[in-house]
Amino acid sequence: MAKGRMAWLDVTKGWAILWVVYFHSFTCWIKPPSPIGADFISGVIRPATWTGAFPFFESMARSVFLGISMLGFHAVGVFLVASGFVLAQSAVRAAAKPGGVAWGSWITHRLMRLYPMYWLAHLVYLLSPFEARLEPVDWRFWVSLSGLRFLWIDYNFFYLNAAWWYFCLIIQLFALFPILIWAFLRWGSVRFLLGAVAVGFLARIYLIYIHPASGQWVLGGCGLCRLPEFAFGMVLGGWYARNPDGFENWLLRGRGFLAGLFLYPVALIAYQLPNGYVAVDFLTGVACFLVMAGASGFWSEIPHLGRLLAVAGSFSYGIYLVHQPYAIHFASFLKDHSAWEAVPLLLLLVATLAVWGGLLEKILNRWLSPPPTPTSDPRVQK
Repeated sequence: MAKGRMAWLDVTKGWAILWVVYFHSFTCWIKPPSPIGADFISGVIRPATWTGAFPFFESMARSVFLGISMLGFHAVGVFLVASGFVLAQSAVRAAAKPGGVAWGSWITHRLMRLYPMYWLAHLVYLLSPFEARLEPVDWRFWVSLSGLRFLWIDYNFFYLNAAWWYFCLIIQLFALFPILIWAFLRWGSVRFLLGAVAVGFLARIYLIYIHPASGQWVLGGCGLCRLPEFAFGMVLGGWYARNPDGFENWLLRGRGFLAGLFLYPVALIAYQLPNGYVAVDFLTGVACFLVMAGASGFWSEIPHLGRLLAVAGSFSYGIYLVHQPYAIHFASFLKDHSAWEAVPLLLLLVATLAVWGGLLEKILNRWLSPPPTPTSDPRVQK
């Protein structure tokens, strides 16, 4: 868990991963109209029922509850921004030192960070009870182990555990990162971000309109389609590396939160605009990150809550990789239950899956960590 600087980032990732787990659990229990759908107003808000103050407030409460429950997939954009942020702030600092970034060790470290937990998630899927098994284990299992789930994308992208598509996306962005950080350092923040957004939007335009392809390419099968969110995180990371006090003052003292709060309705409206889907992932990722990160300072001040969220954020990768088959399995038993019964049980399920996924990652990290260096100082020897 981060301490001191950037503790806010763990809190942000903690909220984001819990939101994702809750979203997957909630949508296995019930699938009401989505806030991004045209039927949300008529099916959920229902202005025709506003015959008094109580029906109005009841409608607003229902809309907010379902909106939060059904938009959990937006938290994926938070992780893309956070990944760009972490990598860029580290690389900018390293580039300022003699010798620059040691790309060989950087790549090795990233692969060792990503693949072992990803492979462990496959082993857990094979051995663990109480998981939804919607597809047979066949030749696609080996493709999944490689992480290259864009190969034969219609068969492999959501294979076994649909959440694993994100791994396929993140390894593409990590592979591009040396080129991206070179462009960022050479062009500066503004030109780099504009260029990255242009590349990402053009890729989406090509795959959606010019040469229509499976939506899985746009979701993450083609990493360029999600480059804008990652690049925005890199810009924030560069700002942080050069002026951490100024960045945190802007983000954590209200201005970042307000910027995200203003942008979020714009992002939701973009879903309904002609051709608006080109920009929605970028807009929701940026808005969601700013809102959640901007509020992280407030959550950190609540006794125990901030620490628990930071722990969840520290192990968010493990939680993400193992949670979904369990969420599908257990939430399916609640389909005939009312909201008053199901929602508390779903929240309990979220907490349980967070503990389980975090524990697996912690055990794996401890196992992979190098043994402590021996010392001749008898005061620190056991």
